[in-house]
Amino acid sequence: MFKSGLRLTVRFANRLPKRYFHKQSSLANVSSSIGKQQRQQQEQQQEQQRKRLKNLKIERWAFSIAGLSALGYGIWYFYWPHHTFPVSVAKILRKGLWAESNKEGFDYQKAVGFYINALEECQKLHMDPISDEYTGIELKMAEMYEKLNMFEEANGIYLELLYRFYDALNSPGRVPEERRPDLIRRDLRILIKSLEISKDLNIGKRNLLAHLLLAQEEILSRSPELKEFFERRKEKVKSMFQGKVLNASDFKTFVNEDNIKLNDEGYMILDLQKNSSAWEPFKEEFFTARDLYTAYCLSAKDITAALSCKMTTVEWMVMADMPPGQILLSQANLGSLLYLQGEKFEAEIYQLEQRCEKDPAMKKEDIVIKTLRQLHKNRDTCLDMSKQCYDSVVQFAKRNNKLRFNVKDQLDPSVSQAIALSTYGMGVLNLHQGVLAKAEKLLKDSIALAKETDFSELLKEAENELQKTTTLKNKKQSEQT
Repeated sequence: MFKSGLRLTVRFANRLPKRYFHKQSSLANVSSSIGKQQRQQQEQQQEQQRKRLKNLKIERWAFSIAGLSALGYGIWYFYWPHHTFPVSVAKILRKGLWAESNKEGFDYQKAVGFYINALEECQKLHMDPISDEYTGIELKMAEMYEKLNMFEEANGIYLELLYRFYDALNSPGRVPEERRPDLIRRDLRILIKSLEISKDLNIGKRNLLAHLLLAQEEILSRSPELKEFFERRKEKVKSMFQGKVLNASDFKTFVNEDNIKLNDEGYMILDLQKNSSAWEPFKEEFFTARDLYTAYCLSAKDITAALSCKMTTVEWMVMADMPPGQILLSQANLGSLLYLQGEKFEAEIYQLEQRCEKDPAMKKEDIVIKTLRQLHKNRDTCLDMSKQCYDSVVQFAKRNNKLRFNVKDQLDPSVSQAIALSTYGMGVLNLHQGVLAKAEKLLKDSIALAKETDFSELLKEAENELQKTTTLKNKKQSEQT
């Protein structure tokens, strides 16, 4: 009922600043100054024209000798301008860049041949196989393979790079300390790109977990406070959903004015006082990879693992000072996972009750009575925690009235999607509890929000749930009459 409404993606906030233009004028001595102003304007226009022509020449030159490689989720990485290649390698690379350009009719097959030759030249020169130059050529090869729809060949390169980076980062002294953060960022970017085109879920999940743990260890090694927190958090998560009764009082939501800062104009801003250096420069890639791992767990129907991962992710996002919109959306997604966990407990209750119907003697067994009581408690606790997640997002938006309007001014849709998803979730919870009038209102509100923000995935789910609500409401009314 609710699963396809989950949106487990991470989007990154990017708000452009407002610009204010001020024109100065003078009413005195207009006749004597107008000629001077016209000359100044002409000189300024000529200077701007010279700058535009100069910039245009620079851009044309740059694009003729450099290539852009897509490493997933909108991150583009400029390889060539930042690195120095040996003359013999650079000569071959120029031929490859020329072949893939419009000058050669975008001949990607020919280009990949040149890049293979360039890589062989690097091997002859004994270049470091984890250097930016060496791996940059491999990534250009993978890019050409993707453009040729040769995805298996492209993914083969990505996997080889992942194995090489993992081995280097785990070999003491192989990677200088100052270079480790950048190499981990590249590793995570390539990992995400590999997962986008990989068809083997088992290999994908295994690689994802291994490289996430590698990045996590790097983070913890930089911050003793984080390491201490993680150990406490791990013990707490370990005890959850492992046959023990849950307690909603132990759960705290993360969306509040202490974690999410707003400026005087009502815009959400980062809390620059937080020290998030332990996560840099790969925190965006790290949290994207964690969300992908949550999605993998869900695809394997391992809701418990998905929920455990998401709970830690949201808490860490606050500590890492991630963009506020992402925190809002992640908490809304956490509410969805808690709801799914509640449904899982409900399914277990139903199965056990069905067995008791077939064998009435089971109802008197102490272990069955205890298990049913525990399952009911856990189900109710999960639904209550889900409600807390959704409600905190909705109430946060209500308390900050400007937030609803500022959403339209922001390039990142995470805020509006979090509000829409939370409103929808509250509607589904009320439907689940039989509060049909409130469910109907909330679902209609979520539909309006989804339409306003082009949240098409949620729109479809909300319309389906509204139809169910209307059917149940009409049925109840007909029974009463």
